[in-house]
Amino acid sequence: MLNTTHTDTPGLQETITREIDGVLLNDEGGSTYSLDDSLLTAGLNSLLLAQLLLQLETELGVDPFSEDRSITDIRTVRELIAAYDEAIRTRKAGV
Repeated sequence: MLNTTHTDTPGLQETITREIDGVLLNDEGGSTYSLDDSLLTAGLNSLLLAQLLLQLETELGVDPFSEDRSITDIRTVRELIAAYDEAIRTRKAGV
């Protein structure tokens, strides 16, 4: 079971972990990774990570890696969730 992380965007953690499980073909919903696992440890190689980012952009309508932030700055699942949370908050604030 994943521990939770605080986000200002309701349901964000669930959406991202559901999409991760989807690209990992984990239909049982039983996540075998924790929020503090590295993306690679969670099972996301570069191809699966690219697929995940495309799916998240479609699902959430934001790309947190289009300007100043690089995906190479993100190490863990928790950091990925935080990057999307910040991008969504920035979009809502109109910045």
